[in-house]
Amino acid sequence: MLVLCQVLAILVMAELAVRIAATKSRELRMVLEASTECTDFSDAETVPELMERTMLGFRPFSVEYGFVLNSRSFRTSEYVPGEKLDGFRVLALGDSFTFASGGLPDRDHWTTMLEHRLQRRTDRKVEVLRLGVPGTGPAFQLRLWQLEGIALEPDVVVLGFFVGNDFVDHQDDCGELCPGTRGFGARLAKASALVRVIRNLVRIRGAAAARTEDRARVSGAESVEPGTAIARYAESFDPDRPTFDRADFVAIETTRMALCRRSETGVFERLLGRVARVVIQLAGEVEDAGARFVVMIIPDQYQIDGQLLDEVLEASGNRLEDYDLDRPQERLVEVLESAGVEVVNLAPVFRALSGPAPLYRPNDSHWNRRGNAVAASVLADLLEPARTEPDGGATGPATVFSGDFESGSIGPWSISSKAD
Repeated sequence: MLVLCQVLAILVMAELAVRIAATKSRELRMVLEASTECTDFSDAETVPELMERTMLGFRPFSVEYGFVLNSRSFRTSEYVPGEKLDGFRVLALGDSFTFASGGLPDRDHWTTMLEHRLQRRTDRKVEVLRLGVPGTGPAFQLRLWQLEGIALEPDVVVLGFFVGNDFVDHQDDCGELCPGTRGFGARLAKASALVRVIRNLVRIRGAAAARTEDRARVSGAESVEPGTAIARYAESFDPDRPTFDRADFVAIETTRMALCRRSETGVFERLLGRVARVVIQLAGEVEDAGARFVVMIIPDQYQIDGQLLDEVLEASGNRLEDYDLDRPQERLVEVLESAGVEVVNLAPVFRALSGPAPLYRPNDSHWNRRGNAVAASVLADLLEPARTEPDGGATGPATVFSGDFESGSIGPWSISSKAD
C-alpha cells in the first residue's frame, strides 16, 4: 500500500509539473496539442488571450523556424494595428500552412512569394501579412479576424483551408473520422496532460527530432529585428529531410483519408455544416469591412500523390471504391459558392503539376518550395491589384470561382512549377 501511495504521489507531481511547464514551453504545448478538442474562442477579448489557447501561445519576439515573431506574436513583418498601408494589403489567415508550411524558410513560403509576384504587377505598394497559427481551424480564425484582422483594413483576406484537418479542428465529435478521440486511452489522454505527453511523443518522435535540429540551426544566429527572417536558417535548411518516418506518415494519412470514406457520409456532412457556417460568417464580416474574401482550399497529399494513396489503401485494408477522394472539396465548394463565397480549389492545379518533381515535403503533408510557388502563382493571377490607367480609371481581375480552375486547362498556372 505504501508503494502504491508513493507511485500515485509521483504521478500527481509529474502531472502538475507538466501542466506548469506547458505554460512556459512552446515545445511542450505542441506535444500536448489535441486540435480536435472542442474549444470556444468566442469569449477571448484580446489577442494575447486568444493566442494562449493555442499551441503557439502568445510569444512576441520568439524565434520560430528561423523567423523572429513580431510584437503581436505572428510570423510576419512588423505592423501597427490601425495603421493603414497606402497601397494594397493582403491578409492571410490559416493554420500551419499559413504559418510556415511545416518549417520552410520565410523566402520559400507562399505568402512571401505572393507578395513578390503581386508587387511586380502593380505600381502600388504591396504587403502580405501572414496571421497563420498552427493547430487552429476556422473557428479560431474567425475570432482572430474580429480581434486583429479587421483593424488592419486589408484589401483582400485569404483563408487557407486545409482538407487534412480543418473539417475536424475544434470539433470534438468526429466519430470514426478521429479515432484517436475515442476509447478509454483517448479519454485518459484528454484528462491527463502526462498521459498525453507520453502518447504524443511516441507519435511525433520524428517531427520532434527535426524540430530540435531547427532550433540548433539558429542558435547563436545574428540579431535581427522583430518580424524578420534569420538568414542562417535558410542557408542551412535541408528541404529533402523527412519529417516523419514513412510508416508514421502513412498512418497519419490513413486516418485523414477517413474523411473521404463513403460509409462516413453522415459524419462528414455534419462536420461540413459546422465548418461552412463559420466560414460563411467570416466571409460576411470581411465583406462588411469592405475587403474581398477568398477561400483557398488546400488538398491533402493523398489526393495528389498516387504512390502515397496506394500505401494508404494497403495500410487501411480498404479499396479505392470505398472512398470519394474529391468529396471534401466538391461539397465545400458547393456549399460556400451557393452562399456567394469566393473559392479557389487547388486540387486540379496540383494534380496537373504532380509528377517526378514533388509538391510536398518528404513524409510531411505540408508543401515544399515548389508547392508554395504553385499556390502563390494561382493567387497572384486571382488577386492582381488594379492598375492605374492613363485615363484615370483602374483595371483589375474579375472574380474567379473554382469552376474556372476545373475546366480541363490550367492555363497560366502551369508556369508555377518554376519557383521565384
